[in-house]
Amino acid sequence: MALVKALETQSGAMRLLLYLLKGPSYVTLILKETDIPNIQLLRSIELLLDLKLIQKKVDTTTYPKRNIISLTNKGKQIAQKVKEIELLLKEP
Repeated sequence: MALVKALETQSGAMRLLLYLLKGPSYVTLILKETDIPNIQLLRSIELLLDLKLIQKKVDTTTYPKRNIISLTNKGKQIAQKVKEIELLLKEP
């Protein structure tokens, strides 16, 4: 229940999990491709890192350096369940 409560408190966290099901992404690309506002995205990343649902790596091959965000195994499992719920809710 604590996980659900934590995810409820941060708008954008569920959308970020669903977005990352497509694969790892840069923060700037996530901002461009989603409707998650900047501050909400940063707070969602912080929360999901704390919950160990995502991981952050620094791409040092680019300038400036970029943060690559990806799902952990646990994060992927949870995101898939959220997607299943979303699909069930869309059924007539």
